[in-house]
Amino acid sequence: MSKSSVQSEVKDDALLISSIIAGNKSDFEHVWNKYNKLIYAYILKMVRNIDDADDILQDTFIKAYSAIHTYNQSYPFPAWLYKIASNTCIDYFRRKRIRPIAFGGIQQMQSSIQDLLPDTTILADVSLSNSETKIQLYKAIDKLPERYKETIQLRHFEELTYEEIAQKMNVPLGTVKITLFRARKMLLSQLSGIDMSMDL
Repeated sequence: MSKSSVQSEVKDDALLISSIIAGNKSDFEHVWNKYNKLIYAYILKMVRNIDDADDILQDTFIKAYSAIHTYNQSYPFPAWLYKIASNTCIDYFRRKRIRPIAFGGIQQMQSSIQDLLPDTTILADVSLSNSETKIQLYKAIDKLPERYKETIQLRHFEELTYEEIAQKMNVPLGTVKITLFRARKMLLSQLSGIDMSMDL
């Protein structure tokens, strides 16, 4: 990619993010369309599990939308997204109580992202500093059907594992994964107007 193309892409991202922050939440669909395949490929190489990668992808974009006000435009926007995805993968490994997969290219990418984005630029689980965004997220969760809302709350607020949620709700493990997957799709659709069926 030429220098002028990179500069144009950075400018496009900056305009897009400014528009989202200004209240045009439907513009987040453009972020999704532009970056979801790239971020998904990165996540899949990290976790090597399609179902988990789908979950992490949705979590990554929900976190990105929720934290868009915290984005520091002096850093490249794709690197910011990678950082969120990386932190979400680390959280996945922590919950699973397993070590991250050793993958040379990914480790190098993480290293370069770490250099670009110090931890102070974004929290692993996204601290929602913007009260309006926080309210939007909570309202979106509250609008979910009861079983989806309960599953989201158990996973993200009580930080239970899939297995613990299955036991608590007395449902099969597979049902928990499907319910979470659908709940996240609903959340992201509500928050940003994205038609999640188009690329997943």
